Amino acid sequence: MFYDKILTMKHILTFISPLLLAGALFVPAAAQTAPAKKAASPAPKAAAPAPKAAPAAKKAAAAAPKAAPAVAASTPTPKTPFEEATDNLKAADAATRRQGADALGRLRDGKAEPLLLKALSDESAPVRAAAADSLGMLRSRGAVPVLAKMLTDDKDPSARQAAAISLSYIGDPAAGDALVKALKDEAPGVRYAAARTLGVIRYAKAEDALIVFLDGKDLNMRRGAAATLGQLRSVKALDGLYVAVRDEDRFLRLESVKAIGEIGDKAAVPALSKALADKDQSVSIEAALALAKLGSDEGLKAAYELIKSPEMPVKQQAANVIALMGNEKSVKVLDEVYAAEKDENSKMLIDYARQRLAARLRLQKQQ
Repeated sequence: MFYDKILTMKHILTFISPLLLAGALFVPAAAQTAPAKKAASPAPKAAAPAPKAAPAAKKAAAAAPKAAPAVAASTPTPKTPFEEATDNLKAADAATRRQGADALGRLRDGKAEPLLLKALSDESAPVRAAAADSLGMLRSRGAVPVLAKMLTDDKDPSARQAAAISLSYIGDPAAGDALVKALKDEAPGVRYAAARTLGVIRYAKAEDALIVFLDGKDLNMRRGAAATLGQLRSVKALDGLYVAVRDEDRFLRLESVKAIGEIGDKAAVPALSKALADKDQSVSIEAALALAKLGSDEGLKAAYELIKSPEMPVKQQAANVIALMGNEKSVKVLDEVYAAEKDENSKMLIDYARQRLAARLRLQKQQ
């Protein structure tokens, strides 16, 4: 029995010993973990000095705006378009100088005139031509003598042509003699430009020099001369224009008919009446309009037919003829054409002609 108790105690110890051993092992592990927490606790103390750096950051932030004035002071002031164009006109590169001359003309600033006058003597012909064109856009009357000299003396035809065109913008008759001289220029472009400019400035002294070209070999010059003689209202040119109205070239015929109408001599009615039968509608209706300007209604019949043309310019001219010379019959014609017309733009044109005609007929009755 005692032995049994010993065995029992032995069994208990055998059972308890692992638990005690586990406890012994567990307790030290817990004891070792606790000091680790104490070792970690000083960390916040090490972080505490960080807020002291804030004043330094504030000082750095406060100092930042002071650098701005230095940046602003180093930024160059943008150039105005005029200043930029002026600088380009002084450039070593000819293409850049030409751009500068062009820009000064587009700016329409009178302060550019002396700069452009100086550029007329540039070694580069394109620069001289651009300067001449810009002086024309500025309507620089002070440039007329220099441009006239350039027209007759410059070695480059493009520069001479630019001078002739520029003089048409300015419109000063003082350039007339130089333009007449340029009619004999070896370059066709210069001759055409001179002829057109003479018409613009209404230089009557050019009449005889222009009449010579009506039966010349240069077709473009013949057209230009006819148009200019019309602008000059040269009665002396009528005989040559009557011949030109029968020419094979439709554009010469057209310009000649226009010129005859602008001259306004009623002696031209027979020649214009013949031109009504021209195979080209634009010439035919222009003859009808010329007759209307001369007070003749002989072109009405042609206008009645041509107002039905699909070509808008022809239709418009026909409407003008009817509005200028129409009668009570013309009112009915316009009403019928208006009703048959499907195009809205054409209907507006015809309706406007009806209104003009009605107003003119009312005025005639009142008189």
